[in-house]
Amino acid sequence: MALTTFRIKVNGEWYSIQIGDLNQSEVEVIVDGESFFVEIDPLLFRTNTRRPPTRVRMESDSELPPSDNYDSMKILRSPMPGKVMSISVRPGESVTSGQELCVVEAMKMEQSICSPMEGVVKTIHVQPLDSVNAGDPLIELQ
Repeated sequence: MALTTFRIKVNGEWYSIQIGDLNQSEVEVIVDGESFFVEIDPLLFRTNTRRPPTRVRMESDSELPPSDNYDSMKILRSPMPGKVMSISVRPGESVTSGQELCVVEAMKMEQSICSPMEGVVKTIHVQPLDSVNAGDPLIELQ
């Protein structure tokens, strides 16, 4: 079974997680080496269903963990391999914390990428329908 590896930050603490095949009835999730089998709500996989925005930021495990400073929040990265479905902002536009900036889709599951802070859009590294890998930069704030 292929596992996808991510680093996630929860309440200021970084964790290495691996997630198994999401098409199975039970999904294996490994958190810092400890294995869990979980069930995923099948409603999350309905076609054309948008999930509410999330503020969880994931980075590819192949990337070095970012430092816990202000600069690490400025570059928003793709949480998973997929396709950029939409971009809601333009360079120079002011954004608020929690505002949706773009949407990445993988296996008909859309993930809203939200701003972790107030700021101004400095650079948009992607365009709609671009393919991205986990950890690829999407939008940079200043």
